[in-house]
Amino acid sequence: MLTDPVFKGHGWVALVLIVALLLDGTLTQVFAQWLMTPLFTGVPQVTLIALVMIALILPDEAYIVAIAAVLGLIADSFYTGMLGVDLLLWPLLIYVVRQIQPLIPQTVLYVGAVVILTLTAYLVANYFVARFLGATSVGFVTLVANHVGPGLTVNLVLFALVYAPLGKLLRSLRLEEQD
Repeated sequence: MLTDPVFKGHGWVALVLIVALLLDGTLTQVFAQWLMTPLFTGVPQVTLIALVMIALILPDEAYIVAIAAVLGLIADSFYTGMLGVDLLLWPLLIYVVRQIQPLIPQTVLYVGAVVILTLTAYLVANYFVARFLGATSVGFVTLVANHVGPGLTVNLVLFALVYAPLGKLLRSLRLEEQD
């Protein structure tokens, strides 16, 4: 409506997402010897976790899908070997999360469940895109055992670490907007 306050925390959201994107690359490099083995590949997805939390906790951030597309392009440019995969998947997943956001309570369990479902959908969709493009020939069972399971484990630990500080920051941005 015309009297609704306009969200003014776009700069903070951008800063959080840039830090998350840099943290993805840093964590991958620092912990690569433990996270990236032939039988265990757990890739940190801090940026996707932050995008999901922003989509759930800050419903007034109108540009989050566009921001997800830009960050997907940046992530593809720096971290993946296939340009366009994250550019396609991240905005699509965040759009779906935005659509179900009114139904999700703002508790750690529900936000965590949405994060887990989003990460699972991302990992599986990423596999199917790579399979379609001929970039992998790994079977689906091997994918689940060696990539999805370990990836969810790593990202669940990361979610547990970032939920409290990031949730507090996002809630304070939402409260600032209401003042």
